[in-house]
Parts: sequence; structure tokens; C-alpha cells
Amino acid sequence: MASESEVGRSRESQEEIVVVEEVVVREGDITEVLIVEEIIDLEVYAKQGKKAPHAKGYRIRIDREYKEVHVPEMTGRQILALVGKTPEKYLLSQKLHGGQVVPVGADQIVDFRHHIIERFQTLALDPTEGGGDASRFRVG
Repeated sequence: MASESEVGRSRESQEEIVVVEEVVVREGDITEVLIVEEIIDLEVYAKQGKKAPHAKGYRIRIDREYKEVHVPEMTGRQILALVGKTPEKYLLSQKLHGGQVVPVGADQIVDFRHHIIERFQTLALDPTEGGGDASRFRVG
């Protein structure tokens, strides 16, 4: 059963409309109905103070670039690769709703539905790579 739902406004103040569908999941005696939206913009949900729901895809912001992914979780290494960077040269961190910044390890799995993630930031480990010494922030 498909319906439409307004999820927020984009930076350009245009309304963003997504198609929603219900998915029934049965596991033993438990039946759960999930509402699955097409594409979820993590930044829009975070600014509303909401965790991202199950979706067919997620729009994530890494520095100033927006990327669309079709999985609910990725490793730090995979997120960096979306913008052509590697954990050997860059530190990845996630900015959560409320301003908290949390480092993300290369092999650490980030579930887009678990925390209220506003965006991702990168910082060069070598100051000659692009501003600032991040060596003191190294993550496992």
C-alpha cells in the first residue's frame, strides 16, 4: 500500500516528498509492519531530532558533498571511499544531533538508523593534506 508523506524541506526551501510503503515482516508468532520510505535525508531527520527510519536509501552528507546510499549501515572506510578518501590519510567523524562529534574507526560499522546522525566530517591526518593536525584523534 503506497502513500505520500512530507518529510521536510531541503536547503533550497523546496518541499521534499517521498513515497512510502508498508512492509509486513513475520518472524514466528511476531508480525511487524514497517513503513519504508524511498530515500531518507539524514540531515533533515537529525535537524528535527528524529532517528532515521527503515528506508530503501539514505542521503548522507560528508563534508560538503551529498551522497545517496542504498544500505542502512556502512563502515568508516566505505563512507570515506564515497568521497575518494582513505582512513590512512583522513579521520572520519559523525556529527550527531545536539553538536556532539564522534570519531568513526575505519572498520567501525555506522548504522544510519541507530543514532541521530546529522552529517559526517573528514579531517586530514597529515597537515599537508588539507588543514590541521588530526594525528591526536586517531581511532583504532
